[in-house]
This record gives sequence, structure tokens and C-alpha cells, in this order.
Amino acid sequence: MSKPTTAALAAHLTASVRTMRRRYRKRLDRSQKKFSETSVHELRIETRRMLALVDLLRALHAAGPLKKIRKVFKQRLDSFDELRDTHVQLQLLKPLWREFPEARGLALWLRRREKRLIADLRHAIKATKQLRVEKRLKDMEKLLRKSGRAEGPPMGKAQAAAALQAAFAGVVELHKRVRRSNTETIHRMRVAFKRFRYMSELLQPLFPRVTAKRLRQMQAYQALMGDIQDIEVLLAGLAQAVAKRHLAAVDAGGLRSELQRRRRDLIDTFMAAVDKLFEFHPEKLTRRARKN
Repeated sequence: MSKPTTAALAAHLTASVRTMRRRYRKRLDRSQKKFSETSVHELRIETRRMLALVDLLRALHAAGPLKKIRKVFKQRLDSFDELRDTHVQLQLLKPLWREFPEARGLALWLRRREKRLIADLRHAIKATKQLRVEKRLKDMEKLLRKSGRAEGPPMGKAQAAAALQAAFAGVVELHKRVRRSNTETIHRMRVAFKRFRYMSELLQPLFPRVTAKRLRQMQAYQALMGDIQDIEVLLAGLAQAVAKRHLAAVDAGGLRSELQRRRRDLIDTFMAAVDKLFEFHPEKLTRRARKN
């Protein structure tokens, strides 16, 4: 493994940590000063990308406080889940209002829940302290910078390619378990594929064959699974509204049937394309790097 190869990877990772640390801090500051759906959405994206970077560093066996950093950002990401699901439900419901009047009743209940969640999240974001995790990220930058200058380098492009291969292998294993009748198997595959896509995106500058077009194709493939999960979230919300008597069961029947029909169509679309996964096999994209 050549010194220049290792130095290039270390420099790229150091720059990635620095850039994402600054972007996250900027998004957090913006949300703390002016809380809005847009600012929260951008903060959520940066949180997820930071987690993807930490996962990549762990896959490369980089030194540093990665476990602690990951725990912090995972907890922060999880805090967005319920509000994100509520926004998805409201977005999917809006086109159904005219045909299904009961959708408006469900939307009113979701709006009330949204207000409560926004109040809770606004308070949590304003109370978020960044100094400690900022210091850990800066320490991570220093360690990565030193690794590029060290004798007997611990990281190189070949190892980065191997990390991509391992992430893809995890997706393939879940692909084998996908069942049309169990959307949870599709969801688990989607989560693993998203991790692989983010890792590919982070390593793009090192692997020229990981093109912007290929990344867009990966995002489109992931969206096929995401659409199914969004319908599942709305069906769960409908069931919850009925269980809590915010919506009469007799009134929910037509909307439930329509959502179930759409879910079947989305599953059919995905299952017809499920094997496109293998078009994203990283071996061809990283072949040159593996020779280093």
C-alpha cells in the first residue's frame, strides 16, 4: 500500500470531518435561532450524513472517540423520527382529501400532534450543547491528519474499497430475505442500502467511477423502498387514530383500502426492480483502487 495512496485517503477523510463538522454546527445554529420545518429538515440531513461519516471511519478502523460521537448523533437523529413521520403522513394525505373526506379528520389530529412535537423538539434543539462533541470531532481530525504522515500507514484506498464491499455484502444478505408479504424485510434492506449509498458518496472523490449519475441512480433505487415505508407509516398513523378514537373505524375503511392498494402497487414496482441492486456492485467501481 503506497504512502501517497494512504496520504490521499487520510487527507480526504480529514477534510470531510472538518467540512461536515462546520456544516452541522451551521445548521444547528440556524435551527436554534430560527426554528422552522426547513431548518429542522436540513439539520436532520446533516445529522444523518455525520452518522454515515462516523460509520465509514469505523469501517476503516480509524482511531478516535468514534463510539461516543456516534452515540450522540444517533440520539439526535432519533429525536426527529416522530415529527418526520407526522410530516410524511400529512404530505401523503393532502391529495386524498377530495376523494376521502375522512382524510381531513385524520389530518386535523396529525396537525395537533405536529404542534406538540414541534414544541418539544424546539426546546430540545435550543438546549443542545455542541462544545464537547465539537472537541471530539476536532480531535478526530488531528488523528486522521497524523495517520497520513505515519510510517506503516493503517489506512489506504484498498481498505476503503473493502469497506464498500462489506457494506454492499450486508445489503445483498438482506436482499435474499426480502419478502413481498413482509414490508419490514424491505425496510431493513433500505436502511442497509442507504448506509452503502452514503458511504459511496463520501468516498466518491477517491473513486472516479462512482459518478454523480450513479449516485442519482442509487438514490432513485432507494426511493422505491422509501415510498413503501412512507405508506406503512401512514397506515400505522391511521390505525393509531382509530385506536385512540380520534377517527371512527367505520369512517376509516375506505381510506385504509386505498392505502393498502397503493402499497401493493408500490411493492409490485419495487419487486420488479429489486435485482437492480447488483448494478451497484462496488467491485467494478473500485477495481483500480484495489490494485494500490
